[in-house]
Amino acid sequence: MKEGRRRRDRCENLGKRNSGSHAEEGPSLQTSGVEQSTPVLENLAKAWRNTSPHTCGGSSMARPAGSPMGPQVKAVLLSVLLCLAVLLTQQDQGSRSEKHIPYLNVRFDPWKMNLSWDCQENVTVVTCQMVHKEKGPVTKKPKGKACYCTFATYDLHRGATFVITVNDTSREPIIETYANPGEEGTAAQNFSCAVRNASFMNCTWAKGPAAPEDVQYFLYIQDGKRSKGTECPQYTERSGTHVGCHLQDLSELDFYSYFLVNGTSQQAGIQFFDTILSLNEIERYSPPHNITVRCNQSHCLIQWEKPRLLQKHLSDGDFQFQLDIRTADNTQPSENPLVPAGSGTRYTFVSPQPRAKHTVRIRAANARGHTWGDWSQPVAFARTPHAGTTKEKQKKINVTL
Repeated sequence: MKEGRRRRDRCENLGKRNSGSHAEEGPSLQTSGVEQSTPVLENLAKAWRNTSPHTCGGSSMARPAGSPMGPQVKAVLLSVLLCLAVLLTQQDQGSRSEKHIPYLNVRFDPWKMNLSWDCQENVTVVTCQMVHKEKGPVTKKPKGKACYCTFATYDLHRGATFVITVNDTSREPIIETYANPGEEGTAAQNFSCAVRNASFMNCTWAKGPAAPEDVQYFLYIQDGKRSKGTECPQYTERSGTHVGCHLQDLSELDFYSYFLVNGTSQQAGIQFFDTILSLNEIERYSPPHNITVRCNQSHCLIQWEKPRLLQKHLSDGDFQFQLDIRTADNTQPSENPLVPAGSGTRYTFVSPQPRAKHTVRIRAANARGHTWGDWSQPVAFARTPHAGTTKEKQKKINVTL
C-alpha cells in the first residue's frame, strides 16, 4: 500500500512540477495535452538517472557488478516505468487525434468544371468555393453525400483558387490553386469569332508574343453545359501555324459556348487561352431581304424582312435597323435614319414629286448595341409622273431582291 501510494505521489509530483513550470505561458491552442507530455518525460528521465542504476546504449550500470537490486530501488524503477508508459500512451493518442487528418486527394477537372475529392467516413465537405480572378468567389454545396462540386462555365486562363470547408471547425480550410501551365506570353491572343449568314463561323487568333517558332495551336469548342466538345475541323494557317478556324456545321453551337485554344511546342510549355462567348456577341446579322419601295405623290414606304439568324427566338424588339437613302448620282446628301427596336420592318419618308432616282440599302443589329451586320445590296426606286396621269394610274415601284 505504501509503495503504491508513493508511486502515485511520484507521478503526481512530477506532473505538478511540469504544469507549474508552464503556468505563465498562457492557454494552448491544442487541447489534448500533447504539449505538456514532453517536459514530463524530461523530468522522468532525470528521476530515472538519479534514482535507479540503468543501462543506456549498452554501457555498464552504476551499481557494482553482482550487487543485488534492493526492493525499494525496484519499486521506484517500476513506478517510473509505469508513469512513462502511461504518458507515452497519452502522447500517442493525443498526437493521433490532433494530427491525423485524412488525405482528401482534392482534384479539379477544368473540362467539366468539376472539383472532387476522396470520400472519407468521418469527413463531410460543407462548402466548395472557387475564387475567380474576375468574378470573385463562387460558392457551392455538395448535394447529399456527394464528394464533388460542379461549377458553372468560367474561363480559367488567369487561374483560380479552390477552397474546401469541412464539418470539423478545428481544421483549416483546404486550399488548392489551379494555374495556367506554360511560359508567360505563349498563349494565343486577339481571339475572336463571328457567325455569318446563320450558316458558318470563322474564328481567328494571333501567336503569343513569347511563343516559340515551332508553336502549334488547336481550337476546341464546347457547349455551355460542358457536355459536348469538338476540335476545329478546318484550320487556317500562317507560316505553318494555325491562326484561325472555319466551322461549317453549327448544329453543336449553343447560345453560350466555351472556346479553348491550347498549344504545343518542343521548345517551351504553351499556356492556353479560353473564353465564353454568346451568340449575341458573335453572330453578325445578315442583311435584311425582300426589300420593297412604294411611293405616292408625297411619300415613300420602304418595307423589308428580318435577316436570317441562327438565333430563332428573337422578336421585333431584339432588332434595330439602319437605312442608307441617297440619290443615284450622289448629288444630294444621303440620309441614314435609324429604325429603333420594336418599330417593325418599315420606314416612311417624305419624297415629293418630281423625284430623282434614289437607292436604299439596309443593315441590322441586335438592339442591345452589338456590331452592325453587312449592308444589303442597294435597291433603286424613282417615279417621274407623266402629265395627265391620275393617282390611281401612277406606277407603284415594287423592287424585290
